[in-house]
Amino acid sequence: MTGVDDLLRELQAVLGTRASNYNSASAANDVYEGYVFGIVLRAAVAAGGRIDFRDVHGAVPSRLVFRTSPGMLSSTTHPYTHAVVTFSDCDPLEVHVGVRVQGRSRVLHECDVLVLPADEAALSRTKQVAPRGIRCLLGVECKYYATHLALHLARGFHGLHSDLGLLHPFFVANIGAPRIQRYLSHHKRKWEVDVLPGGNAARYLEGQFREAFKTYIAMRGTLAP
Repeated sequence: MTGVDDLLRELQAVLGTRASNYNSASAANDVYEGYVFGIVLRAAVAAGGRIDFRDVHGAVPSRLVFRTSPGMLSSTTHPYTHAVVTFSDCDPLEVHVGVRVQGRSRVLHECDVLVLPADEAALSRTKQVAPRGIRCLLGVECKYYATHLALHLARGFHGLHSDLGLLHPFFVANIGAPRIQRYLSHHKRKWEVDVLPGGNAARYLEGQFREAFKTYIAMRGTLAP
C-alpha cells in the first residue's frame, strides 16, 4: 500500500522548495488530502492558471500550514495556507484544505478540498462565516483507508452534496469499492478510486479537475469585443 512518504513526494513536487507542516509522522489521511490538493493545483496549471500561496492574513507564507482537522476558513488560530489560482480574464479562485461549508439547509459541512471564488472566500473571512456551497466551484471528499470502504461513506457523500450544491463534487479514495462505485454511479455522482501516486486514476482525476477549470474559464472569462 502506498505510504505517507510517497504521498509527500508527490505533493512536494507541486509545492517545489516550499516547506509544509506535513512530514513522515503525519497521519496518512491528512497527507492524502494534501496530495489531492496538489492534484487540483496541477490541473489548474494545466488549464492555464497561475498558483500563488497565501495565509489567512493574505501574506505570503514562509512555511505552508495545512489543516489536519476541519475548521472555519476565517480561523486565525494558525496561519493556515490556501492557494490562489489566477486565470487570464477571470476572477481568481482559492483552494483550501479541510474547511467547513454552509449547505442550503444552513448546516455546516466539511470539505476536504474546496475550490471557491476568491470574493466568496474574502466575504467568509470578513464576516467570519462559512462560505456558501452554492457559490463554490469544486469540492472533494478524500478517503484513505487500509482495507475497506463501507457503503455509508458513499451515502454520506451523496447527502452532503445534495445539501451543499457544489458545481463539481468528487468522491476520491485510495482503494476501490464496487458497491460504492455502483451507488455513486447510480446517483450520477463523480468519483475516482485507486487514486495514488503514479497510477492511471490520479491522471484521470487530474483531467476531470482540469475540465472543471476549463468550464469555469469558458463561462466566467471576459469575452473579447
